[in-house]
Amino acid sequence: MTPRSKTLTKVIGGVIALAAAIVTYVYFFQPWRTCPYDDSSAACSMLPADAAVMATAMLGVLVGLVILGVGLFTKGVDVAR
Repeated sequence: MTPRSKTLTKVIGGVIALAAAIVTYVYFFQPWRTCPYDDSSAACSMLPADAAVMATAMLGVLVGLVILGVGLFTKGVDVAR
């Protein structure tokens, strides 16, 4: 893996993991949801579509971390041009 592709792999993995973590965090707390029986959005039950988005985002965090790990833990080979 060349140093350029190693850096690109780290950046892409980090961006995917960070974006997916933000989506997971937002969907976990659901600040837009209101319940007629409680004043806290955390007490509201999650809709099936929201659960699917959150599960996909959680999977995205794992994929991003794996890509980031590949970029961090593979050896960089200097290619002579």
